Amino acid sequence: MERHTIQAERIRSALTKTEYATSGGRSTFMLLEAGTGTFISDEVERDVTGPCLIWAPTGWSTRIALVAGTRGFLIRMPERALGRALPTDVLSAHVRQVVSRRIFLSDLSRPAIQSFTTLFDKMETELREIAPGSEAVLHHCVALLLIDIWRAAAPPLQASEPQPHRISDSFLNLVELHLQNHWTIAEYARRIGVPRDRLNDAVRRAIGIPPHAHIQRRLMEEAKALLVTTNLQVAEVGYKLGFGDAAYFTRFFRRHESLAPAQFRRTYTPLYRTRSEEVSFAEWP
Repeated sequence: MERHTIQAERIRSALTKTEYATSGGRSTFMLLEAGTGTFISDEVERDVTGPCLIWAPTGWSTRIALVAGTRGFLIRMPERALGRALPTDVLSAHVRQVVSRRIFLSDLSRPAIQSFTTLFDKMETELREIAPGSEAVLHHCVALLLIDIWRAAAPPLQASEPQPHRISDSFLNLVELHLQNHWTIAEYARRIGVPRDRLNDAVRRAIGIPPHAHIQRRLMEEAKALLVTTNLQVAEVGYKLGFGDAAYFTRFFRRHESLAPAQFRRTYTPLYRTRSEEVSFAEWP
């Protein structure tokens, strides 16, 4: 792992609003220790408040706007660094599944924050001092970071009544993990351990739309990405997203986009390929 492929940057208290951006070529990890901001990535825009964890994997162009006084740190990593750092034992599939999706976690425990902070401090030191063996140290730090993200994003079920922000966090992360499974809202509520009405209220409060609308939006976002960035047949795109019938996938896509998948591909693939920076699907009709 070459040193220059990883970036570790401290977010210091500033007198004015600060914005951080990363292209789809790098994964972004951010820990806000204090302060507030807005996370923007394609069709997702979400207010965040520290302490919180944000993870945006490779493939998503990301902007994070922070208000004055916000503190924390940011780590950017290319796909190659992540591939080498993923566990090779039985944890591999579990960790890979979690870090392949966007994650938002609030109400982090003090031990979790301390663990992430210790890893950042070590990576920052290794990148700055270029000591012998620093590449190996960075490799292991990234591996530990991925495991810590996995642990934080998949906590054991709590016996106490979950708070609204925890309910919405759990729902959003479960959607990223099980989008292709086409779970019902009742199933999401059951997995989180809350009534369906409470899940609906918590999600509406957090992102402004009901759970079902968020799932539909995420399916469309994934479908658009696959249509313009891969050579998969339309039917294969549908199957990859969990649609058992190609005709049903086409009807679903047309209902949301007013274009058939094949028409959408013909229209927007040339645009995607000719632009110098990654196309945001939020810019499309």
